[in-house]
Amino acid sequence: MELDWLETFLAVVDRGGFTAASTHVHRSQSRVSAHIAALERELGTRLIDRTRRPATLTAAGQIFAGHARDIIAEVGSARSAIDLLRATNSESLGVLTTPCIGAAFFPGVIATVLGQHPRARISLSEHGWPGGELQLPADGLALALVPTFPAPPALEWHSTVLWREPMQALVPVDHELAQHAAGSGSVISADRLAGIPLVVGGTTSAEPEIATMLEARGLEMGAGTVVATPQTLVAMVRAGVGIGIGNAVGIESTDTAGIVALDFDDPGLVRDVSLYWHDVLLMSEVGRTLQQTVLQAPLPKGAIAAGRSDWRPGS
Repeated sequence: MELDWLETFLAVVDRGGFTAASTHVHRSQSRVSAHIAALERELGTRLIDRTRRPATLTAAGQIFAGHARDIIAEVGSARSAIDLLRATNSESLGVLTTPCIGAAFFPGVIATVLGQHPRARISLSEHGWPGGELQLPADGLALALVPTFPAPPALEWHSTVLWREPMQALVPVDHELAQHAAGSGSVISADRLAGIPLVVGGTTSAEPEIATMLEARGLEMGAGTVVATPQTLVAMVRAGVGIGIGNAVGIESTDTAGIVALDFDDPGLVRDVSLYWHDVLLMSEVGRTLQQTVLQAPLPKGAIAAGRSDWRPGS
């Protein structure tokens, strides 16, 4: 059974017919038909009912389609793992993170790794993972330090929560919320954000974390601007675009002159940050050094130790 046959079969399934599939896989329609016929001979059953327009899957075809997708995905994962091993053996490592974690945490980590492995090359990809799913290894990425993904990682991946980050509101020092919080330990209630324009950290392709957190509490985030870095977040607040909402680690590593950071009175308005690493990472000396250095590095300012239970807003 050839992988080409499986790819052609899935193209027919996904594109709704032989003609559309031939365009997608850049093969002639006769070649597409030959691939499907060969696959059916191999399996000893019809996968596609050609008497209908458009062509539809038989019961066997419906069952086989799921297995075909799994096979293609596994082969792709295996190829990525081999590429990743080749990269780690050449002392070239890619790390997935976010702009605020990259600035607040990784300078010391990378300095330590390069001190032990001067020939190593480490590339930080600071865009996070917009889809919210762990789809690595990709592009040589073997380690990720990012806000915790909602779903558990695949078997070849390992993870541990390193710290927690409180969400904070940013306002100019003369803002009414700053004056209100001055008498309450720099703590405000999230419901005071209702109807106020917000500037939030996140990505343009995924719902901001704070929006999801507020929705879980029955609060709806009003109109807002989404930015990628804490520096831009602070600049927007200074310009009067709205109240800024960001994580404490990013805020601590940014110049906030003229801006006040306020905690929320809800201790649940925090995000977890997890370390993810692929099995392949630990097959090279530089990869093992990087993983251990991240695990042993001191927490950045604004972070709360993952196991700490005595933290309270405003403390």
